[in-house]
Amino acid sequence: MIPFRLLSSLLLGSSASLLAQSGPCTEAAVRKGDLPVATDAFAYMPPYGKPVVGQTQIKGANQKSFSDRTNIKRSWMADHRIVATPSGDMAYEQGTMQMSYDSKSDGHQDFKAVMLIVYKVKDGACQEVALTMQPLEQSR
Repeated sequence: MIPFRLLSSLLLGSSASLLAQSGPCTEAAVRKGDLPVATDAFAYMPPYGKPVVGQTQIKGANQKSFSDRTNIKRSWMADHRIVATPSGDMAYEQGTMQMSYDSKSDGHQDFKAVMLIVYKVKDGACQEVALTMQPLEQSR
Protein backbone atom coordinates (compact mmCIF):
# COMPACT_ATOMS: atom_id res chain seq x y z
CA MET A 1 0.00 0.00 0.00
CA ILE A 2 1.29 3.46 -0.85
CA PRO A 3 1.48 5.84 2.11
CA PHE A 4 -0.90 8.82 1.86
CA ARG A 5 1.94 11.41 1.81
CA LEU A 6 3.70 9.66 -1.05
CA LEU A 7 0.48 9.25 -3.01
CA SER A 8 -0.54 12.87 -2.54
CA SER A 9 2.92 14.15 -3.53
CA LEU A 10 2.87 11.98 -6.66
CA LEU A 11 -0.57 13.28 -7.62
CA LEU A 12 0.36 16.90 -6.93
CA GLY A 13 3.67 16.51 -8.76
CA SER A 14 2.09 15.05 -11.87
CA SER A 15 -0.66 17.66 -12.00
CA ALA A 16 1.89 20.43 -11.44
CA SER A 17 3.94 19.22 -14.40
CA LEU A 18 0.83 19.26 -16.59
CA LEU A 19 0.01 22.78 -15.51
CA ALA A 20 3.61 23.89 -15.97
CA GLN A 21 3.61 23.07 -19.67
CA SER A 22 3.34 26.30 -21.61
CA GLY A 23 4.64 27.82 -24.83
CA PRO A 24 3.76 27.13 -28.46
CA CYS A 25 4.86 23.45 -28.65
CA THR A 26 2.66 21.87 -26.00
CA GLU A 27 1.15 18.41 -26.23
CA ALA A 28 -2.22 20.03 -26.91
CA ALA A 29 -0.82 22.07 -29.83
CA VAL A 30 0.77 19.01 -31.40
CA ARG A 31 -2.36 16.91 -30.87
CA LYS A 32 -4.45 19.62 -32.54
CA GLY A 33 -2.22 19.29 -35.61
CA ASP A 34 -1.94 21.48 -38.68
CA LEU A 35 1.39 22.96 -37.58
CA PRO A 36 3.42 24.66 -40.29
CA VAL A 37 6.58 23.12 -41.74
CA ALA A 38 9.70 25.17 -40.95
CA THR A 39 11.52 26.74 -43.91
CA ASP A 40 14.64 24.70 -43.03
CA ALA A 41 12.87 21.44 -42.09
CA PHE A 42 14.37 17.99 -42.72
CA ALA A 43 12.29 15.09 -44.04
CA TYR A 44 12.94 11.54 -45.14
CA MET A 45 10.52 8.92 -46.41
CA PRO A 46 11.45 6.01 -48.70
CA PRO A 47 9.32 7.37 -51.61
CA TYR A 48 11.58 10.47 -51.66
CA GLY A 49 14.62 8.31 -52.44
CA LYS A 50 16.84 10.63 -50.40
CA PRO A 51 16.49 13.09 -47.50
CA VAL A 52 15.18 16.53 -48.41
CA VAL A 53 15.82 19.79 -46.61
CA GLY A 54 13.71 22.90 -46.80
CA GLN A 55 10.02 23.65 -47.08
CA THR A 56 10.18 24.07 -50.87
CA GLN A 57 12.07 20.80 -51.41
CA ILE A 58 9.66 18.90 -49.12
CA LYS A 59 6.67 20.28 -50.99
CA GLY A 60 8.28 19.27 -54.29
CA ALA A 61 9.13 15.76 -53.05
CA ASN A 62 5.56 15.33 -51.80
CA GLN A 63 4.15 16.46 -55.15
CA LYS A 64 6.46 14.12 -57.08
CA SER A 65 5.92 11.11 -54.78
CA PHE A 66 2.27 11.41 -53.79
CA SER A 67 0.39 13.42 -56.43
CA ASP A 68 -1.63 10.49 -57.80
CA ARG A 69 -2.78 9.22 -54.40
CA THR A 70 -6.45 9.47 -53.51
CA ASN A 71 -8.64 8.21 -50.69
CA ILE A 72 -5.75 8.73 -48.25
CA LYS A 73 -6.45 7.53 -44.71
CA ARG A 74 -4.16 7.72 -41.69
CA SER A 75 -4.65 6.90 -38.06
CA TRP A 76 -2.27 6.57 -35.15
CA MET A 77 -2.13 3.19 -33.44
CA ALA A 78 -2.01 2.49 -29.69
CA ASP A 79 1.72 3.24 -29.36
CA HIS A 80 1.24 6.90 -30.41
CA ARG A 81 2.98 9.28 -28.05
CA ILE A 82 3.57 13.03 -27.83
CA VAL A 83 6.24 14.41 -25.51
CA ALA A 84 6.75 18.14 -24.98
CA THR A 85 9.24 20.04 -22.87
CA PRO A 86 7.74 21.83 -19.85
CA SER A 87 8.65 25.18 -21.45
CA GLY A 88 6.85 24.21 -24.66
CA ASP A 89 9.83 25.13 -26.84
CA MET A 90 10.14 21.65 -28.34
CA ALA A 91 8.13 18.44 -28.72
CA TYR A 92 8.18 15.17 -30.56
CA GLU A 93 5.52 12.79 -31.77
CA GLN A 94 6.19 9.12 -32.40
CA GLY A 95 4.42 5.88 -33.04
CA THR A 96 2.99 3.57 -35.63
CA MET A 97 0.49 4.84 -38.15
CA GLN A 98 -2.01 2.75 -40.10
CA MET A 99 -2.10 4.15 -43.63
CA SER A 100 -3.97 3.42 -46.84
CA TYR A 101 -4.47 5.06 -50.22
CA ASP A 102 -5.44 4.37 -53.82
CA SER A 103 -3.37 5.34 -56.84
CA LYS A 104 -3.39 4.67 -60.57
CA SER A 105 0.18 3.39 -60.49
CA ASP A 106 0.09 1.29 -57.27
CA GLY A 107 -3.59 0.35 -56.89
CA HIS A 108 -4.90 0.10 -53.33
CA GLN A 109 -2.21 0.12 -50.62
CA ASP A 110 -2.74 -0.57 -46.92
CA PHE A 111 0.25 -0.63 -44.58
CA LYS A 112 1.75 0.41 -41.23
CA ALA A 113 4.65 2.81 -40.86
CA VAL A 114 6.70 4.05 -37.92
CA MET A 115 6.80 7.81 -37.62
CA LEU A 116 8.93 10.37 -35.80
CA ILE A 117 8.08 14.06 -36.05
CA VAL A 118 10.01 16.79 -34.22
CA TYR A 119 8.55 20.23 -33.47
CA LYS A 120 10.37 23.34 -32.32
CA VAL A 121 9.50 26.98 -31.72
CA LYS A 122 10.67 29.11 -34.64
CA ASP A 123 9.61 32.71 -35.16
CA GLY A 124 7.34 32.47 -32.10
CA ALA A 125 5.28 29.52 -33.41
CA CYS A 126 5.48 25.76 -33.09
CA GLN A 127 6.73 24.36 -36.41
CA GLU A 128 7.56 20.92 -37.74
CA VAL A 129 11.35 20.78 -38.08
CA ALA A 130 11.95 17.10 -38.85
CA LEU A 131 9.95 14.12 -40.05
CA THR A 132 10.94 10.59 -40.81
CA MET A 133 8.79 7.63 -41.75
CA GLN A 134 9.56 4.00 -42.47
CA PRO A 135 6.94 1.48 -43.66
CA LEU A 136 6.93 -1.76 -41.70
CA GLU A 137 7.45 -5.06 -43.46
CA GLN A 138 4.22 -6.83 -44.35
CA SER A 139 3.88 -10.16 -42.56
CA ARG A 140 3.08 -12.96 -44.96
